[in-house]
Amino acid sequence: MRAKTMESLVQKKFNEFNESDMEIWKYIVSHKEICKKISIQQLAVFCHVSHTTILRFAKKLGFSGYSEMRSFLKWEDKAEILYEEKDMEKNANSFVAQIRRMEDMDMETICRMIDQAEQIYVNGSGETQKIVAREMKERFMYINKFLNTVDGGAEFAQIHEMVTSKDLMIFITFSGKNEYQLNWAKKIKEKGCPILLIAMEGRGEFQELADVVLDFHTEKIDTMGFEFAFYPTLHFHIINEFIQLKYMEYKMKQKGEIE
Repeated sequence: MRAKTMESLVQKKFNEFNESDMEIWKYIVSHKEICKKISIQQLAVFCHVSHTTILRFAKKLGFSGYSEMRSFLKWEDKAEILYEEKDMEKNANSFVAQIRRMEDMDMETICRMIDQAEQIYVNGSGETQKIVAREMKERFMYINKFLNTVDGGAEFAQIHEMVTSKDLMIFITFSGKNEYQLNWAKKIKEKGCPILLIAMEGRGEFQELADVVLDFHTEKIDTMGFEFAFYPTLHFHIINEFIQLKYMEYKMKQKGEIE
């Protein structure tokens, strides 16, 4: 749902208003500055209704609760407010779906690539992705597999001189469209080094270049009062977790410890 003002939300739901809703709206529209600051209990007193009636009013307009409605009021005169219904629920479902997908995924090819690689290099495109790269390095260190994190151009240049077809390069990116990473991926690919790409689902040159792609679907959250969209990044950590778990399972099968 897209809305710039409280009035536009009310207009859509006006036919569903009861007498209490009308009283609440009359007070809000006449005392917006006050309503940006007061608690739900205070508003209930001013409107001569219960706080649960205020909460029902907020939910009728599509908000998760009173706090979100008050935030909407605070920001509506500063910027276009974008409010998406059930963002939390959509993303929670997306996280669970990714877990189930990873649980059922056959990752033997990836595990074999990791196991047989003489050297493994991992690079993240942004701050979050760099954290995930370092986390991956730490996870595999505990199971006696060393990963080299690559942070910048000087390191890429050095790796490009050393990398062979017996190594593995892992790129962690959000959109899969990072030109800096893609340019280095092309150079590394020319050396015959296989590439594992971890990125948001989609199709593009990076996806076509990679030998294996681990992708994910995330739900955009339009932020209220700010000119940017937020994409949750928990999927990176879910994938990280399962790469380690699947690799441990792979090694145990090799040793005959599990069937």
